[in-house]
Amino acid sequence: MIANLNRSNFTKILLTFCFAVFCFAILAGSESTFLEVFRYLLIGGVLVFLFYYYSILDKNNLHETSESDRLDNFNEFGKNKSKSDLAKNMYIELQDLISMLVKATNNKFESAIYIVDPALQILTKQNPESSDFCENIPLNNEIVLKILSEENIQTYHQKDFKEAWQEILVPKSWRGSECLIANSINFDLKKVGFIITYVNHFSDASNIDKAIMETLGHFVSYGLKNLNTLEFQNNEIVDKQKILDVLATIDFRLDESETYSKFQYLLSSSFDFDCLTLSLKKEKDQNCVVKITDGINKELNISDEFNVNGTLLGLPILNGKNINSDDWKRDYPNLYRFTTDTDSKYNFSSVLGVPIKVNNENIGSIILERIKSTPFSTDSENRLALFSNIFGAMIYWLKEYDRLYQDATHDGLSKLLNHQTFKERFQEEILRAERFQHFITVIMFDLDKFKRINDTLGHPYGDYVIQTVSDILKENVRAIDLVSRYGGEEFVVILINTSAENAMPVGKRIVKTIANYPFNYDGEKVQMTISAGMAEYPTQDKSLKELIDFADQAMYTVKQNGGNDIILYEK
Repeated sequence: MIANLNRSNFTKILLTFCFAVFCFAILAGSESTFLEVFRYLLIGGVLVFLFYYYSILDKNNLHETSESDRLDNFNEFGKNKSKSDLAKNMYIELQDLISMLVKATNNKFESAIYIVDPALQILTKQNPESSDFCENIPLNNEIVLKILSEENIQTYHQKDFKEAWQEILVPKSWRGSECLIANSINFDLKKVGFIITYVNHFSDASNIDKAIMETLGHFVSYGLKNLNTLEFQNNEIVDKQKILDVLATIDFRLDESETYSKFQYLLSSSFDFDCLTLSLKKEKDQNCVVKITDGINKELNISDEFNVNGTLLGLPILNGKNINSDDWKRDYPNLYRFTTDTDSKYNFSSVLGVPIKVNNENIGSIILERIKSTPFSTDSENRLALFSNIFGAMIYWLKEYDRLYQDATHDGLSKLLNHQTFKERFQEEILRAERFQHFITVIMFDLDKFKRINDTLGHPYGDYVIQTVSDILKENVRAIDLVSRYGGEEFVVILINTSAENAMPVGKRIVKTIANYPFNYDGEKVQMTISAGMAEYPTQDKSLKELIDFADQAMYTVKQNGGNDIILYEK
C-alpha cells in the first residue's frame, strides 16, 4: 500500500507527523517523562518513515520498469524535464525537513546545512533561513578541520575555538557555554558537507539528541545519493534526447559545415565553458584545423591552424587521453595553448579536453576552457567523452557517405562525374535554363592519338594522362559547371548560363593548356593534344541527346582536320 503512495499524499502525511513532533517539542522543557519519551518516539517514527520513503523513491522513481516506460521517457522531453524539477524541489524539501526535525528535537537548537565547494575552498550554506549562521565557511577553519578528521559526531565548545567560531556564526557576544554539534554528510564515501547545530548551552544537548543529529546526517547522505541519481538519470536522458535531436536533423548530403554547426549547438547547450575549440588533424602534417569555436576566444577562428606538438589543444591528439585540470599552466608548464610564438591574451585556467577517435585513430580534439580555476566535474568529462564518440562517428559517416557518393556518381580514375550522373545533372540544368531563359554550352573533348600511349608506354601512363587532363579541365571551369568523363579518353564540359561566344575562350584555353603541358611519367615525356566541339542551348537544340551529338560531330570535324583545336557546331 505505501509503495503506491504518491508525493502529494506523502507530503501531507509527513507534515502532519512533523507538526505533531513540533507540538511536542514545545513541551521539551516539561518534566513529564511520558511526554519526553513520546516526543522522541515521534521523531524516530518520522525518520523511519523518511528512510522508507526514500527507499521507495529509489525503487519506483529511479528505475524504469519496462521497455515502453523507457521509450516514453526517451521520447517525451517534458516528462524528463519534470524529473529534474522533482529532484530540485525534493532537495529544498529535504533542507526544510532537517531544520524542522532539529527544531523538533529541541526547540532551542538552530541548524544549518553546508556543502563543500572545492573550487572556492569553502563550505556554502544551503538553507538561507538559518540567519544565525554565516553564508560561507573557509575549509581551513579550525572547527571544520576538526570535523573532517573525526569519524563520529562531536561537540565543539565556543570557549575552545573562539577565532574559528566567528567564521561560522554571525558575531555577537558569547558567554563561552555555547557549543556546536557537527555531523558529516557523505557521498561516494567522501565527506561532502555537514549539518551544524548550534546549542545555546552545552547542557541542553543530551546523548539522545546527539544520536538523532547523527541519524539526520545519515538520512541527508542517503537522500542526496538518491536525488543525485535522479538528477543524473535526468541529465543522461536529456543528453540522449539532445543527441538524437541533432542526429535526426543531420543530412550527410549537406555541406559538412552544417553538421559542425549542429554539433556546436549540442556542445554549447550542454556544457558551461568560456571557450570551446574543436579541431581536426590534417592528414599530411602535424597541423590541426579549427572546425568549431565558441565562447570568448577571439584568437582562433574557423579554418585556423595550429601545430599538434607542444600545444595544449593538441595534447589529447598526441596522447589519446583526456585532460582535466583546474590550472593547466601548473600541470603542463612546457605547453603553449595553441602557438609557440605567443601565449594567449586570455588567462584561461581550467581545461577539459578529450580526443576525437575514428577507428582507434586520434583525428582531433574537443577542448573546453574556463578563465576561473573551477574544475570540470567527472560527470562533465564522461559526457564530453560521450559527445566526442558521437562526433567521431559522425565524421566517420560523413567520410563514408562521401566515399559511397563518390563511388556511385564519379568515375573511379578521373574523379569526374560518371556518364549516368552527368546525364541526370545535364537534364536538370536544361530544365533550369528553360525556366530562367539562359544559355548552356556543351563542349565535347577527345584526346588525340591516345591509343598510342597505352600501346607504347602502357596503361599506367594512360591512366596518368587521363587524371592529369581531368585536373586541367576542373581547374579551367567554375565550380557550378559540370565536368564528366564521358567514356575512354572522351570528356564533356557543361558551361552553365554561358553562351557559345563566351564559352569559346574557355575551350581554347583548355586546348592550349593541354598542348603545352609537360606530361612526364617515370621519366617518359610526351606531348598531348585534344580536339573539342561545342553546341549551344537553346539556339541549336533543346534536347540533351541532340546537343551531345552536335558537339560530338563538331569535335570529330576538328579531328579530321588534324586535331588540337575547337569549333562550334554548324548545321
